[in-house]
Amino acid sequence: MYWLVKKGWVQQPLFKRSMVEDKNKVDPMLRVITLLQISYFLVGVIGRWAQHLFVTTAELTTASFIFCSVLSAGFWWHKPCDVVAPENIELDKTLDEIAKEAPLDRKWQLTPLDFVSRDEWWWSKVWWNYLNILRRIGICFGSEASDDGTIDRIADSVQRPLPRLQQYMMLAVTAGCFAIFFLAWDHAFPTPIERTIWRIVCILLMGTMAFGLAISEAAQAYEAVKKPMSDWSWRLSRAVPLTQQSERPKPTRFFRMARYPRAQEVMERIDRYCDGIRNNSRNGDPDLKLPLKIILPLYVLGFVYMFSRSYILIADAIGLRLQPPSAYSSVDWQKFWPHFG
Repeated sequence: MYWLVKKGWVQQPLFKRSMVEDKNKVDPMLRVITLLQISYFLVGVIGRWAQHLFVTTAELTTASFIFCSVLSAGFWWHKPCDVVAPENIELDKTLDEIAKEAPLDRKWQLTPLDFVSRDEWWWSKVWWNYLNILRRIGICFGSEASDDGTIDRIADSVQRPLPRLQQYMMLAVTAGCFAIFFLAWDHAFPTPIERTIWRIVCILLMGTMAFGLAISEAAQAYEAVKKPMSDWSWRLSRAVPLTQQSERPKPTRFFRMARYPRAQEVMERIDRYCDGIRNNSRNGDPDLKLPLKIILPLYVLGFVYMFSRSYILIADAIGLRLQPPSAYSSVDWQKFWPHFG
């Protein structure tokens, strides 16, 4: 939008705060009531812990969700909810005329204005990769491109690169959420093996966070190096006429195996398979390509995380079969009030 206004191809829209709030389906009072309801549950868990009453793992899991929900509600306090009707913006030029301003001869992927900015956070690209795996097995949700490549809206997962401070804030919230599970370290589980697995899962969750931080630092360093090299290669390719580019021979990646056609065929097949892992987008979006050294460890990380969270949900359910007597006692709130005389 800023680029279009700067070029003078669209008038700056006059959106007022009241116009946005009018489309919002949730008022502040409803948010306050929701926060009070979930906070009451959290206070109850703290009260049970203070009076040495048994707290189930299901209650701890709910408390971890509440911890994240309260913080999300604070950051999203002014975010409109369930806005359906869009505001149409009229352009003074056609998209074909605007596309001629593209600095690179590339086919657009999400919108015809991709050339303006596709500066996307690398975690957002990883999330695209995960979603594309689910789509391949028939599980589709969120925004998805149609057969002609068009999309109905920009997906919520598309995120610009976050500053380091915001990334560390997210890391702190994640650590706080996982730390709640450690409160059941010495819980009275129905069997010792269930307690042992719970401890292992708690360590795995913290491990995924630490491992994810290490991969994040490596990925951001990779992005910092890749972008200048990509810009340089595009400038070099544009300096050579297209006719000469088409006449230049294409080097074979496995030229050393030219004497072994069968081995070369196998290696090229493996290379194509690896390319499908690096970029599994439906239309081969080059901006969603990730290196194998980043995406393969994240596959392992995602599997460990899903296993750990799945076991926690299973343990919450099967752990209800055998509870200590104090699990059925209520909090005596009068003990928290001071008495005089």
